[in-house]
Amino acid sequence: MQFASTLVGAIGFDPEIRGILVVLVGVVVLMGSVFLILSTNSGARAAFLLLMSGTFSWMVMMGLLWTIYGIGFIGRAPAWMATDINFSRDTPVSQVPELEQIPPAEDLPNAVELLDQHPLLHALVLGAEGPEYQPATLTKLKTVIEPMVIVSKSNLRPKAQGALENAGEILDVNPDLAPLLTNRGDALQLRVHAEAAELRQKIEDPIGDWCLLTESDPRRGEAVASADGALIAEEAFGSPTETSDYIVEDVFVFGGKEPCEPIAEKSVASRSWHRVFTTIQVKNPKLLGAVTLVKAEDVVVAPGQAPPTATAEPGASMVTVAMLRNLGNRRAIPFAVTMVSLLGFIVFTTMLHYRDKRAMELRAAFTGAKKA
Repeated sequence: MQFASTLVGAIGFDPEIRGILVVLVGVVVLMGSVFLILSTNSGARAAFLLLMSGTFSWMVMMGLLWTIYGIGFIGRAPAWMATDINFSRDTPVSQVPELEQIPPAEDLPNAVELLDQHPLLHALVLGAEGPEYQPATLTKLKTVIEPMVIVSKSNLRPKAQGALENAGEILDVNPDLAPLLTNRGDALQLRVHAEAAELRQKIEDPIGDWCLLTESDPRRGEAVASADGALIAEEAFGSPTETSDYIVEDVFVFGGKEPCEPIAEKSVASRSWHRVFTTIQVKNPKLLGAVTLVKAEDVVVAPGQAPPTATAEPGASMVTVAMLRNLGNRRAIPFAVTMVSLLGFIVFTTMLHYRDKRAMELRAAFTGAKKA
């Protein structure tokens, strides 16, 4: 009795009992009303076969939509799974040997120096971000440079005007830039496209087949969130580990279907072929991820004051969270629903077919006997 009372007390009216009542009422009112109408015209057995055939045909169509668009009654969604938290790049990661292609942070090119090598781009960046802007990491540099690879004239014009106002020192050293920035023709756009593509290539060359994600790339946010979960679960920076204990630097991906460069940069034919090829590609290529971060310096914040900007702890080593993309089974369950519904549709329509044939045979026999 005590167990029964405890069980009943654990069941709430909302949503448990309410959900059961909604389903029962839906079945009785919707399916029951259709069955009642059919049974008055065709009989109980034929009405049941017609009702189940219609129900399963509707489920087949619904399952196909669920399978194509990955919605409805779906399985596990794709997600990043952390395979290793590497506190020193000197230690190889057996699960992700491709990680060795990424050079240590001290061997990567300096973002400020790379930008200084391209005065035109530097001036345009200052015009867009402000006169005091300096890229702290390669990720920040690629984030501001990548849109310039295909920037339009209308979007380039305000950047050029801002460069004339904010990049005075660069324009003094490079007097040929001022006439170019005031040019309304194609010369400025073509040169910006070429230099932006060249600078981006300098960023990507040292990391081999890996791809450095920009801050605007949606894949970066998902990878960082998964890395946060792994670091907090493993208490990588003490107990408890919080996201304020470290600073995320760069996020890299390796493999997968999507190219490193934005697909919008390619021609219409190339984009169309990429869409078709990735759709018919049966086996997904392996997709790896690496999130690099560094421990933040511990600070004491006085009551009522805002915390200062996070800075890296002096001498702290670069930590790398290696991850593997788990593709999940998002469409497996709706596909199974579609196949089961198709089987039910075939069974009940076949029963209807043989029932009709038998009825026609009996009708023909009765008609023949009556004529005789």
